[in-house]
Amino acid sequence: MKCMSEKACNNCHFITKENVCPKCKSTNLSEDFGGIVVMFDVENSAVAKAMKIKEKGRYALKVR
Repeated sequence: MKCMSEKACNNCHFITKENVCPKCKSTNLSEDFGGIVVMFDVENSAVAKAMKIKEKGRYALKVR
């Protein structure tokens, strides 16, 4: 479930409550995002490979 204070990074799609993305250090964040995918096993995940995700965490499928 999406929390109103959460933002998704436009660069790496990581979901955070911070004003700076902890993964890529970008400040280009948006509260307008859709779909959430939680990555546990990035090495064996076809979705992680398609999204170019290298680390565990919560990611937005689409960031507007």
